[in-house]
Amino acid sequence: MDLLLRVAPEVRLQSSASGLRAMLAPRAGDGASRARVRMGTGIGAREAAESRPGPGSSASGPPTVGELEERARAAQQSGDLYALRAIEEALGSLHVETHAPRRRPEPPEPPVISGKERTDLQRKAFRAALPQISLFKRAARAKAKAIAETEADGFSRTVEVAHSVIAQHRAAVLDDEWNELAGHDRCAVIAELDADFAAAGSGATCIDAGWESDTGRGYVTVVARYPGLDIVGERGPGVSSSGRRMLRRRTQSERNAIYLGGLASFALATARRVIAVAVASDDVQLVVVRQAATGHGLEPIYVGCLSREAVTLRPVLADPVPLLLGSAARPMQFDGPSHDLVAVAPDPDVMDIVRLCAEALADEEVDELLEAGGT
Repeated sequence: MDLLLRVAPEVRLQSSASGLRAMLAPRAGDGASRARVRMGTGIGAREAAESRPGPGSSASGPPTVGELEERARAAQQSGDLYALRAIEEALGSLHVETHAPRRRPEPPEPPVISGKERTDLQRKAFRAALPQISLFKRAARAKAKAIAETEADGFSRTVEVAHSVIAQHRAAVLDDEWNELAGHDRCAVIAELDADFAAAGSGATCIDAGWESDTGRGYVTVVARYPGLDIVGERGPGVSSSGRRMLRRRTQSERNAIYLGGLASFALATARRVIAVAVASDDVQLVVVRQAATGHGLEPIYVGCLSREAVTLRPVLADPVPLLLGSAARPMQFDGPSHDLVAVAPDPDVMDIVRLCAEALADEEVDELLEAGGT
């Protein structure tokens, strides 16, 4: 609900879901057609995602995995050798992108009314009072000028107070948000990560955050989606016997190796983004899924945990595949002589719990007991 508060004859403070706004309204007959001057804090709405360029824009940084997937399909159809080479290099270097860690935000300084603006206010107030006084009444005109200066000075002080109140409110909100993020508050971490993922178009989402009771380490659980094997073309850049660049057909093993390298780079890039935003997190519990081979639903291809130490202390240009394989909580599954990556085998204990829950939900006796307990 919008609220409009009058703090001075020409000053209004408007509070709405989009934030707190101060408006300076001109007096009737004095530039009534002129637009109102607005000053706002943005409190109540997240401005980080709005201020960043959206996915797909040239200013949003490196292309996202989704964009690379679309480009790869187009390049494969057109046989664009150079585009395919650039796309595959980009897939294998996603983890090289740097992410500056979050810092305590500095609230903006409240604007100060300059001397020129004060003089302009006095001139406007004086002009508004003069038409009511005859040119021959010098004493009355001098008195009106003094009153206009007093009114302009009071209005300036009121505006400065409004600026100060807005700045203090903004600083308090920023401090609260930062303290929640630095304290690894579950809701704050999930909200910040989801906003950052959405702004970057990374295809990931945060589903949990908290503290490990045994070790006291902060963790974040993220689910990310990665394209299927078709992101790597059956034909790729090669060199003919005469040394000329050409498209050649790849073996399945070659496609699988390129796909695994891109997956490892994607997982490491996601973990780097998480620890940059969730400043108190120590471990990133990551689940990577892709479209199931049957075409229905999603299947997990990586379930693991990447620690802050493993992510930040390793050389940036090091091969990320060993880190991916070594950090897997459930062994990654490879099938056949060409090492086709398949879905991770489910945990037997988890499947037993799911089976028992399904049986309980289908048990009429349990339903009757629950209904009896509810009554």
